[in-house]
Amino acid sequence: MVMDSLLDALETALMEKKDTVLATVTASSGATPRGEGARMLVGPEGRLAGTVGGGAVELHSLTIAREAIRDRRSDIHHFFLSKNQIEDIGMICGGNATVHYLFLPGDDQELLRVVKAARQAIAKRQPSWLLTDISDKDQLGLALFTAPEGVNPADPDFSVEGWQFIGFPKEDACTRTMLADPRLLCQRGRAFEVCGHQFYVEELVVPGVVYIFGGGHVGQALTPVLAKVHFAVVVLDDREEFTDPALFPGAYDVKLCDLGDIGKAVTIGPEDYVCIMTRGHSNDLDVEDQVLRTPARYIGVIGSRHKTKTIDGLLMERGHSKEALERAVTPIGLDIGGETPEEIAISIAAQMIAVRAGKMDARRKP
Repeated sequence: MVMDSLLDALETALMEKKDTVLATVTASSGATPRGEGARMLVGPEGRLAGTVGGGAVELHSLTIAREAIRDRRSDIHHFFLSKNQIEDIGMICGGNATVHYLFLPGDDQELLRVVKAARQAIAKRQPSWLLTDISDKDQLGLALFTAPEGVNPADPDFSVEGWQFIGFPKEDACTRTMLADPRLLCQRGRAFEVCGHQFYVEELVVPGVVYIFGGGHVGQALTPVLAKVHFAVVVLDDREEFTDPALFPGAYDVKLCDLGDIGKAVTIGPEDYVCIMTRGHSNDLDVEDQVLRTPARYIGVIGSRHKTKTIDGLLMERGHSKEALERAVTPIGLDIGGETPEEIAISIAAQMIAVRAGKMDARRKP
């Protein structure tokens, strides 16, 4: 994940007591290369992690951030980039952007505690939100809001014990106001104002897991591709030799699973994605039968159109309607002519990205 790599770099800098600046795009329009919420961590030597999109914005941001480190202060800058200005320095993107530069002192032990807790939450896939004070002055820095285990981040129950907020002083008026209305802290990439301060809140663990049923060649090729584009991947197979984590770089988890009863290993929710690519048609049939009975957001099944027709007939015999079968995208992936496992993996990842972004329906085309 991009945010985890940025937090990793920040943790290293704090352990070494090095000052840094966190640059955050707080507004953008036109053809700027990255939208609101893009982040970059900068140290005295330059960029440490993340990006605000490259081009002119990033070029100037590096200079502004290093000056902020030198002066030990936060800053904010509004970019108004015309086509001619961009071409003068060899860039291709124009547009406007506002970037906030938050100075983070290297000796801040409370900040180190926040960063470590945030990384632990990401590793555990615990619902959590990072809060950044993007005010013009008197910034409070970074804070972390974490939910207790089992809470649904889309509909959080604040009556459950175990919610934690760290980073800002408990007695601060902003802290008290936000905790009095904690839904402010459970947003996904939004800015809001409290007590004269502007805050940007980012959900650290995006809901939704990709369950890949089948650890064969395509599953092995698909896992690192999906991990690179920030999907949390869980691989499941009923063969022990295909549950070696070393085969699946970037996987969140790898499990041995009874494909005839997947409910013993996983619980598939409405934010989750499923890719079915087991070792044989019979296993694919059993898994698809079970997955169609879940609220999964995306169901993709590998195979030819001939196989699909055969499997559809068998699934209808098991009680599935024609409309229900259309939830299964098969053949899986975009039709880009791929034949190798690596090419097929790219076509599947592209399709899933389009579904995640709302650019494509997660349904089979007629």
